[in-house]
Amino acid sequence: MLYYILLLILSILLIVLQSTITDVIFSNCFIFEMSIVVVIYAGFHLDLIKGTALAFILGFLVDCVGGSVLGLYAFVYSIAFWFSFFISDLLDTEKIHVVIFFSFFCALLKEIILNIFYYLAFNINLFLNTYYIIFTQALVISLIAPLIFYLMDRTRIFLYEN
Repeated sequence: MLYYILLLILSILLIVLQSTITDVIFSNCFIFEMSIVVVIYAGFHLDLIKGTALAFILGFLVDCVGGSVLGLYAFVYSIAFWFSFFISDLLDTEKIHVVIFFSFFCALLKEIILNIFYYLAFNINLFLNTYYIIFTQALVISLIAPLIFYLMDRTRIFLYEN
């Protein structure tokens, strides 16, 4: 029970930090999503129930803070977690290049799913105008992913030692 209470509190802090970095550093021109990297990390290291709860809560909080269609990011983050969880047995998830390429692929897949949803639901084709921004965002996320993985590994070691 303590896990789920801490999960909610730390998820809120992560989304607030992510939104603050996006607003202050990038002036809302570029969305810096650390939450997708946390979902990928959860897919590599957590069990199915805890990781699904983490992905859903993070996605729901991104929906609430970001103002998108309620449940869209929760659905996309859950798919990203399940994909990471089931593919983690096939990959050597401790290698940096695997983390970089997989994070790039998941970030790109997330944006493609979101663009397909907006096209099908609202007939808005965002991909033609923003493909270079989507590619750049996925590249930045994939290059930051090893640092976030390292910090989360160190946090996990610190929590288990104390």
